[in-house]
Amino acid sequence: MGKFYDCVPEELVPWIKRQQMFFVATAPLSASGHVNLSPKGLRRTLHILDKTRVWYEDLSGSGIETISHLRENGRITIMFCAFEGAARIVRLFGTGKVYEFGTPEYFELVPPEQRLSGSRAAIVVDVHKANSSCGYAVPLYTFKQDRSTLLKWSDKMEKLDEKFAKDMDSMDGPIEELPVRLGDETSRRVYPERSMKWWWAKTNLHSIDGLPGLHSAHITDAVPRATVHLEGAGEPPSDGTVVVLGNRIPKELMRALLVPASREEVVRLVLAVTLGVTVAAVYVQVVGLRGRC
Repeated sequence: MGKFYDCVPEELVPWIKRQQMFFVATAPLSASGHVNLSPKGLRRTLHILDKTRVWYEDLSGSGIETISHLRENGRITIMFCAFEGAARIVRLFGTGKVYEFGTPEYFELVPPEQRLSGSRAAIVVDVHKANSSCGYAVPLYTFKQDRSTLLKWSDKMEKLDEKFAKDMDSMDGPIEELPVRLGDETSRRVYPERSMKWWWAKTNLHSIDGLPGLHSAHITDAVPRATVHLEGAGEPPSDGTVVVLGNRIPKELMRALLVPASREEVVRLVLAVTLGVTVAAVYVQVVGLRGRC
């Protein structure tokens, strides 16, 4: 039987800290808005301050739903599941606040020497209710390791921010001017393409429902640069294939196609690719028409 608490029970804290991932749920006030559920991973991103307050380091991604929803209404639920050991589910219901990269509150929680690459905000949750239940329907999984792709991706982007901050004229890559809001006014600011701040300004300013996202991380004078790298993070070894149009193709076959031996083979390859793209485009249009309500 499920149990409810007015705070985070002390006996659950060690179990919560052992979990390798958690889920965050938020929603806009609009009845037609999109409810969001995000999985969160990577060790040491979640922290329990006391019985009624937790926070986690929010890493960059393609969306900004959680931050946008919290800015509008503050409602948030964090859920943990036992994928190993005895079955258990724990939910923390609360009100969340967003402290973006570059603000004093952010750096108080995330000092530069402890920051992970891509960290864009600290999400602080005031917990007003907690719940534990059995979780017998949750399957058993064995944790192998954290993935490294996100950290490598953001680390590469933040190196561009650092280089741009040191010497704008030394940039040899493309520069893009993007509209940004400074208070009540709209201005424009230049960013090196594929930098972290460029990504924030390009993709993290509004939710899919049009709610405001990041306010200041992309225009702060602070330069995003991580000094912490997770040990043991990696990616599973390749299975020797690549994905092309949703199909797994052996790398050796792709290599043979992409490194032709003669001019005639180049022509045949171009014709084959052109035909394949045409067929794929027709297929997408047909499927798209069938899927319309």
